[in-house]
Amino acid sequence: MVTLNRLLKYAKPYTLFFVLAILIVLASAIVDLLPPQLIRTIIDSYLNNETLPVAERLNGIYRFSLVVLAVFAAQFLFGYLSTFITSYLGNRIVHDVRTELFRKVLSLPMSFFDRNPSGRITTRIVNDTQNIQEFFTSVITAMVKDVFLLAGTIYFLIRLSPKLFATTSFVFPIIAAAMVLFRYFDLKVYREVRTNLAKVNAYLAEHISGMGVIKLFLAEDYKRKEFDSVSSELYRSQIKQMYVFGIFRPFISFVRHLATSVIIYFGARMILQETIKFGELYAFIAYIDTFMRPLEDISEKYDIVQNTVASCEKIFSLMDEKPEPAGKTNSQLKIEKGELRFEDVWFSYDSDRWVLKGINVVFRPGELTAIVGETGAGKTSLMNLINGLYVPQKGRILIDGKDMFEYDLMKIRKQIAAVPQDVILFTGTILDNVRLFDETYTEEQVIEALKKVHAYDIVSRLSDGIYTKIVERGYTLSAGERQLIALARAVLFDAKILILDEATSNIDVETETRIETAIRELAKEKTMIMIAHRLSTVKNADRILVVHNGRIVEEGKHAQLLAKQGVYYQLYQIQFAS
Repeated sequence: MVTLNRLLKYAKPYTLFFVLAILIVLASAIVDLLPPQLIRTIIDSYLNNETLPVAERLNGIYRFSLVVLAVFAAQFLFGYLSTFITSYLGNRIVHDVRTELFRKVLSLPMSFFDRNPSGRITTRIVNDTQNIQEFFTSVITAMVKDVFLLAGTIYFLIRLSPKLFATTSFVFPIIAAAMVLFRYFDLKVYREVRTNLAKVNAYLAEHISGMGVIKLFLAEDYKRKEFDSVSSELYRSQIKQMYVFGIFRPFISFVRHLATSVIIYFGARMILQETIKFGELYAFIAYIDTFMRPLEDISEKYDIVQNTVASCEKIFSLMDEKPEPAGKTNSQLKIEKGELRFEDVWFSYDSDRWVLKGINVVFRPGELTAIVGETGAGKTSLMNLINGLYVPQKGRILIDGKDMFEYDLMKIRKQIAAVPQDVILFTGTILDNVRLFDETYTEEQVIEALKKVHAYDIVSRLSDGIYTKIVERGYTLSAGERQLIALARAVLFDAKILILDEATSNIDVETETRIETAIRELAKEKTMIMIAHRLSTVKNADRILVVHNGRIVEEGKHAQLLAKQGVYYQLYQIQFAS
């Protein structure tokens, strides 16, 4: 109930629509209760009433038949209105939840994405919110109608024949016990189904994106078996769900037929004893059927409720994740120079092992600083701390002499640009990707930024120039072309601090020359930090920092570090030994 109450808060903006929907379903329930009474009147007052003339009996049957037809037409009308309004409400509420959920995802720290695969997050935003839509579309108002129908049916059953009602009342405790058991087992299996569905989605997202590696190493058979195992877990949980649902529905149907048989037997005896009329017996049986239909409907709706609760638990768990530190919201501070200072910075991803230990270093504007070290030394971790994607456990990072978190990180991140080795572009055009869909930047500004990084002539040679379409992740462009676009983006946004993660690896010589030229020119006015794996790319750097086991162990120019014959010298020997 706590989960559902939290979910219902999203319906508050649409309270008037809900009130209207409930009034419509109540009117629909009243209309649904009328046919047995009308048909009883036709049978007892006209069809079996031999005291009236035949013409009057036929006239009465005709008039009440028209009334019955009008009731059926009203059922159609109310059903249509109810479906339309509840569908509108469901879509609007789910749109609100999905929008808020995605906004939440955008605010989460990178450490969250390290722990949670993209497939799981996609399941929350797409599949689980869809379950919520079904809850608002077909549960809330339908449950109101079902409860009203049950109450109304019992009222008419007692009015028709208290004695016959008492005879069949044994079905009620049986149904109550069945629903309690159904509720217990249904909730258990639904949680299992949702968990296994998220596992399947996560597995697919991970392996579809890595399909190239699977094919390259001929791992299809192994991955096929692995997916069969993951999929089988989902299948088994769905079979359990089918057992629970498959047993309950036939049981309710059996109870209905049992009650009908008892009513026919005792009702026939009462007709012979002339204590009840045939029309009343017909109406009684019809109301028993009306009574069972909401129970079956409630069982189905309870399935949806359990599904919704299981989905909401996962959605709200995601919504309750702590957002990433954003510094001082609405701070007016801006990066003016771009001087970056680390003061005794310690950092760990999992609190078990320090990745960076006591880092003290200053990065100055107008200076190209290269960071080198063996794999796992902490080079990329330094980059992640610079742009605020992660927060150090100890120490602090200063920008222009002020603590990083004195700034509004959401505002200054455009001024801290990163060019990773594998640049990811978004579906759109080159123009869109340079300005990141921010139309406040003009085409002329984009072209000027491309020219500054010596990329405009390459873009001009493409089929549609800056309007060339880019498909998913930009794989239609070469790695070098993607990196030039990322560099142009940094220029366009006037980034004061520019971080490059091996920007010249795995690209052709011409593009490498263009990037190196752009880096040298940009380094004259920006704080330029280059993380390098190939030492040949850092020979001309103003300063080289050598990271080893999470610490900066050496600092200087290329020739100075070689002369020391320390860690840098050893790395150089490994890479260039003949």
